[in-house]
Amino acid sequence: MRHRKSLPSPLCLCVCLFWLAGCSISPLARNTAEFSSAASLVVDNTQNAYRKAVRINEDAQASLLVARFDTDHPMDPHSIRPLIDQKGLETRTKVLDGLRTYAQTIADLASGVSSPKLDEAATACGSNLKSLGDALASSTSIGINVTSAEANATSTALKALGDFLVNRQIKSSVPKIIKDMDPTVEALAKLLISDIDILRDQSGRDYEQILAQEDGFIRHAGSSLSPIERRSEIQRLPRILASEKATDDMLADLKDSIKKLAETHHALAAAAASKDSSSLHARIADLRASAEQLADFYDSLPDSSK
Repeated sequence: MRHRKSLPSPLCLCVCLFWLAGCSISPLARNTAEFSSAASLVVDNTQNAYRKAVRINEDAQASLLVARFDTDHPMDPHSIRPLIDQKGLETRTKVLDGLRTYAQTIADLASGVSSPKLDEAATACGSNLKSLGDALASSTSIGINVTSAEANATSTALKALGDFLVNRQIKSSVPKIIKDMDPTVEALAKLLISDIDILRDQSGRDYEQILAQEDGFIRHAGSSLSPIERRSEIQRLPRILASEKATDDMLADLKDSIKKLAETHHALAAAAASKDSSSLHARIADLRASAEQLADFYDSLPDSSK
């Protein structure tokens, strides 16, 4: 069963009412609605992917802890470190929720729909983003590693998106809003992409250390292991490599989805300005396919790992 969730939007009801009334919605309303739907799917499955990468990494470390518990070379439980700690997960969730809520907001604005629930969600998301931006501006850790050069751009982007979601004071057309917010979306995507590169590197080093520990344990144990025990330990080696590859593939797909989200938003801005959607629909379809690939990976894992 796939875990794909999206916030219910009044836009769906609006589209149905227009259809029943024999009216057609504008290309801008249709495009922003399609972008919002695809972006929501990306956000849901990206959040699942982050959690899954953490769980796979934890499982690999825990398996060694169990295997070594009653041996002469036990693994120190204090050496286990999460790939992403709770604060880091919360920060990534806030950024992703902000992007999702922004996409839903421009879709509702384009279709003329007003949603009190979305207004409340936008205000909450905006406040969270502004707090993250203020923290970065004061050199306070937010759970994502950023360089000093990245911190200023990221802080500005977080505050810009936060201000838009909190205030929602529309003084210009939706196409101009999308154009003005395009650098902000790009900056936040760069933050997440850079973060994923760091996570992939950290994850790879974690697994190589686990692999080296297991290999060293087998060689040093020598004849103290029975043939059956030795075979069991050796069989752990390919499983560790498989977990390493699964985690890296997950993070690579994650990076690809975030990159496509920014590219699709850029195409949406161009289409809104030129009223030419010829290339936008392909971008949106590609974005949705990327999100579904993440979901397929999630669905392929055993329930105990979700």
